Amino acid sequence: MIRRVKLKDVCREITVGHVGPMADQYVERGIPFLRSQNISPFRLDDSNLKFINEDFHKKLKKSAISPGDVLVVRTGYPGTACVLPRRMTIANCADLVIIRPSEEIDSYYLCCLFNSVWGRGKVAGSLVGVAQQHFNIGVAKEMEISLPPISTQKRAVNVLSAYNDLIENNTRRITILEEMTKMIYREWFVNFRFPGHEKVRMVESEMGPIPAGWTVEPLRELTTLINRGISPQYDDDAKGLVVNQKCIRDGRLSLDPARKQSKKVPEGKLIRLGDVLINSTGVGTLGRVAQVLEPVSNCTVDSHVSIVRPKNNCEFLGKALLQLEQHFERLGIGSTGQTELSRERIGSTKLIVPTPDLQERFSAAVAPMNGMIVCCLARNSNLCQTRDLLLPKLISGEVNVEQSEAETVAQSV
Repeated sequence: MIRRVKLKDVCREITVGHVGPMADQYVERGIPFLRSQNISPFRLDDSNLKFINEDFHKKLKKSAISPGDVLVVRTGYPGTACVLPRRMTIANCADLVIIRPSEEIDSYYLCCLFNSVWGRGKVAGSLVGVAQQHFNIGVAKEMEISLPPISTQKRAVNVLSAYNDLIENNTRRITILEEMTKMIYREWFVNFRFPGHEKVRMVESEMGPIPAGWTVEPLRELTTLINRGISPQYDDDAKGLVVNQKCIRDGRLSLDPARKQSKKVPEGKLIRLGDVLINSTGVGTLGRVAQVLEPVSNCTVDSHVSIVRPKNNCEFLGKALLQLEQHFERLGIGSTGQTELSRERIGSTKLIVPTPDLQERFSAAVAPMNGMIVCCLARNSNLCQTRDLLLPKLISGEVNVEQSEAETVAQSV
């Protein structure tokens, strides 16, 4: 029997992680300290993990977390949730809603609810604040959910976990492929250990010693376009898409946060395969870079994002600009509340440019990997959509969780 309950009535505790300045507390090794950027839907991302010492961890006893706790993002991507895995036996956190379920509700089931279409909509409609909206613990405690018996919850989680396992496998493949392309770039164009480097002498340049035949050029000479986007007319029924700053994260372009818009877009502001996108205003997201790795149609960027279109080899220039995120962030000018990266400053950025034939060899090496990344991202998108559509059917009983997991997954795909 499914019943309507408030979270506060089926959880042992709902609290919030540490809120306050932290920059001077981080250490090279110690207790893992999680932030909102470490929380991805259904999984913990520890690629940019911070640490604090044990003494400070003890002072922050209220925000200490344990395996099985559900961690929910408050600001940035509010409502995004994961369960702290068993491998992280001791940890602390900042600015996260911490939920400790009772025996009446399964941790992973609650995580699924938050990450579902229903959960994201529920959180979005409950945000508070003016300057920066956030999801707070008062709203979390009063949040009403549909709760089936614990046995039904666990069976539903088993089915959904099959999707999450496939998504996680694809995510690992993506990470490996991205690291391989970065490694090739660093080896060839940073360490100068490219094929045949033993036969090429080094010469002086304004950026230090470079291989003979290579040049130093401003980015504007390597592009046919550096342009800002539009001020969109948002319309949920329109066919056009507009990419915003949230779409550019971790060196990737995701169209999931993109919004529909109806304004007519000039040809020079439509994005194409191979274009490099750079976040050009704001704080925290300024300078983030992503490359368009698959064909898109009727898609533009908003006025906070710049389009950089390579003149020739898009694989080389895309990887080169991905290495310059911190450089672009430093180029921003303006107040602490709103910094801006101009097209002129982007275009003036100087790059060490290898010979055309070496660029072609690099493209031949990494283009297949980029293609595999696109395939894995597409599979994950389909799996996520299917999983999110399946969740309410599992809860309502429309899909019978008494069936084997394999049968349920096969029927729902």
